Amino acid sequence: MKKAHALLGALITAGLAGCATTPNMHYSGVAPQASVQHKNVALVTNVTNGSFKPNQVLTTFSKKELTSNYDKLESSALRQAGALPILAQNVPSSGWAVETDISTLAPSKHEVIVHYDLGKTLGMGLIPVAGLFTPHYYTMDVNLVDNITIFHDGKAVWHDRTPVHMKKNISGSRFKVDGNHSEAAYKVYRVAQTSAVSQTMVGLGQAMSKSG
Repeated sequence: MKKAHALLGALITAGLAGCATTPNMHYSGVAPQASVQHKNVALVTNVTNGSFKPNQVLTTFSKKELTSNYDKLESSALRQAGALPILAQNVPSSGWAVETDISTLAPSKHEVIVHYDLGKTLGMGLIPVAGLFTPHYYTMDVNLVDNITIFHDGKAVWHDRTPVHMKKNISGSRFKVDGNHSEAAYKVYRVAQTSAVSQTMVGLGQAMSKSG
């Protein structure tokens, strides 16, 4: 039993080791139907709740990761449509703006968590020789809600609430508790959040069409 616990600790420590990665947040989705070329669009993204305390069996996406990567994905969508995204802390009183509030999808307490498949990882690790080279196994859960509001000249003109749920098994990845995750984890987040950004592009096109 002591040997198993020692091996488990070693596997977890190894799994938490890793290097920083630059997330690929290139958008692949629908474009606004109306022309948004050369129009400035302020992006205001907030995380309104959630638990962000990692431990030895799970890691979470930090508030910074949730917002910065969402901003990158949304910016990618806008740039592809010819718009000019601008990151902002608050909704400006003039021009166009998209405010997104990211919150947990009940009953979850985490927007994004990555936890170890301890049974599979430990079982493979116990295999002589092969166990020394076996990858670690993880499960990633995305459970969040994006509350999206589009503003024009300080007035809300479009709103949508998009629940996002995705569960993905990942093997051979590395994670760190200081906010640096593997590209595989960032990809899951990108794919999951594409639905919300696509809805935003649709809404932005509708709102700009009505504004004339």
